[in-house]
Amino acid sequence: MGEAGGVLVVGADGTIGAAVAARLEAIGHDVIRTSRRRSPETLPLDLAADPASWRLPGGVAAAVLCAAVTSTEACRSRPDEARRVNVEAPVELGRRVAAAGGRIVFLSTNMVFDGTVPFTPASAPRCPQTAYGRMKAEAEERLLSYGDAVSVVRLTKVIGRTLPVIEGWRATLGRGETVHPFSDLPMAPVTLDLAAAVIAAAACERLGPILQVSAGADLAYADVAARLAARWGFAPELVRPVTVAESGTRLEHVPAHTTLDASAVRDRLGLESPDPWAAIDEVA
Repeated sequence: MGEAGGVLVVGADGTIGAAVAARLEAIGHDVIRTSRRRSPETLPLDLAADPASWRLPGGVAAAVLCAAVTSTEACRSRPDEARRVNVEAPVELGRRVAAAGGRIVFLSTNMVFDGTVPFTPASAPRCPQTAYGRMKAEAEERLLSYGDAVSVVRLTKVIGRTLPVIEGWRATLGRGETVHPFSDLPMAPVTLDLAAAVIAAAACERLGPILQVSAGADLAYADVAARLAARWGFAPELVRPVTVAESGTRLEHVPAHTTLDASAVRDRLGLESPDPWAAIDEVA
């Protein structure tokens, strides 16, 4: 896989994968998109399938591994199935790409940490508290063993053009019903554009083993819901925050913080950690 080749975007029909593929094309790169759904103009690639069935193209310079089982509940309740996609497949695909001389960009998460401190540095020991976080942490470690060919991009909450929880709030409020966002669950939201910019940059050149993309502060889900409800013109009393414990919702872990130290992204790409409200205001 030579430096002059294109970029393979695995999971290019997902929200982040599609944004990364579009950005790479916009800056002049040839992009090979893959999808397990056999979407038009994509190469079929199912990470849950036997790797012997994969038909990977030759002559690509880098592979961006966007496909994953991201549902924390699915990872907890169907660990074997999720592990194939989140650990074994990216490690094997990364091995093949590295052996052929290409770069690998692996998407990861703040959930490789326990969230006890804000702005966790990239060098901090991994200490995941969820099944999803443990899978990502293991895949990170194994992929990074391949050396300089690999870059891990850890992301906090990425807000695309829509977000299911936000769309759910809007629909519920639109019916005149109350929403009950968590007052003790934080997120550090970043825009899809920022996430795609960093991932694409890592695919184009070696920027170090680990890059972290994070907002400059955490927001409580309850505060986000209150701000959005006001923007949408709904009565404030329809937003009734609850704690995770009060809701009866089963979560594997409730972190105190989700922010990451993103100084490497600032130093290498000139991109500052944004105000967290910037991402929320994009979907308001």
